[in-house]
Amino acid sequence: MVKGDPCKQNHPEVSPARRGALYVHVPFCLARCRYCDFYSRVFDASAGAEYVRCARGELAVGARRLDVPLASVFVGGGTPSVLGPRLLRELLSDVRPRTDGDTEFSVEDNPGAVDEPTAAALVELGANRVNVGAQSFEPSELAVLGRIHDPPQVIQAVQILRSAGFRNVGLDLIYGIPHQTLQTWKSSLDKVLQLSPDHLSCYALSFEQGTALQEDLLAGRVMEMDEDVQRECYRTVIAQARQGGLEHYEISNFARCGCRCRHNLTYWHNEPYLGVGPSAASYLDGRRLTNNADLGLYVAAISGGKPPPASGERLTGRKLMAETLMLGLRLTQGVVRAQFMTRFGEDPLHAFPRSIARYAQLGALLVDPSSIRISPDCLFAADTVLADVVAEGAENP
Repeated sequence: MVKGDPCKQNHPEVSPARRGALYVHVPFCLARCRYCDFYSRVFDASAGAEYVRCARGELAVGARRLDVPLASVFVGGGTPSVLGPRLLRELLSDVRPRTDGDTEFSVEDNPGAVDEPTAAALVELGANRVNVGAQSFEPSELAVLGRIHDPPQVIQAVQILRSAGFRNVGLDLIYGIPHQTLQTWKSSLDKVLQLSPDHLSCYALSFEQGTALQEDLLAGRVMEMDEDVQRECYRTVIAQARQGGLEHYEISNFARCGCRCRHNLTYWHNEPYLGVGPSAASYLDGRRLTNNADLGLYVAAISGGKPPPASGERLTGRKLMAETLMLGLRLTQGVVRAQFMTRFGEDPLHAFPRSIARYAQLGALLVDPSSIRISPDCLFAADTVLADVVAEGAENP
């Protein structure tokens, strides 16, 4: 980004005085998607009420460690809107007082789960940003993914959210779906851009362990999309998003000026956040803690006055430096060397000489006096670079 770019200057990420991010995991959906490995279960009202009661209890304890007002809130899942207006009001009643007019307050949602009463309740509770999981506009591709909505419901969801007062609406798409072609991918992109999203996330499909789609892959019922076709899908979204007025700011994410996801930038800058709910992760005081992905154990622990069962690790030394560099390189602007040096007392070029020298020589990393970033031509294969950075950091922790 060039110096003086008004879009860069208006991004919340350049206001480091504000710290504090909260993630709330709602572990319910209307149905389980065939590719998803996030923790969720089919919603029922009784379990939903128990979850809300316990999540509020966990938040009451954990939020003491966050700044007020919060910089960002992200309610994800799962599909938060399946809770309905009443339970959402209960769940988020303790969040609203910790926000102000400058807080980015995001909620994930799915087409078919968006209705006018729930959208109105979310606005009333302070939410100002929604991310809708469209994933595809081709019915056959939605069927492969196990999505339960149809393409017209994506359009309807956006209309409902806009009418409710949301001025920041994002959409998600997936490429690399079995039987998807470059032509159907371009068609989905065209249709999503016609909805004028403020944010767009485009991810390559992953066949995650334990999912129904991975079982299909192992059994030979489906095949992965050819890597060259996936690469062309990625190039296409970059070009079409730019034509649609969206800036490419992270490997898989695009946004209109001022609409980058502040909460996700917290993750990519490796800054503190609190996670609430089963399977939610927190990163506070240099320690990452992830709640167990089990609603029953979560409810039992909090009902008994105990913290939810969790596993964790403390990130220190070169391991922390490597993770910070790896996450920062996901951003198209890369890692600012002076900021890294202020935080860790060492230039990343000197801390990770082998990885940076190797990929700079290959042209995959662009190194200049101010920053280190992945070459735009190599973003599709960025995982290889990022993995080597992490591996080098683990050699001398």
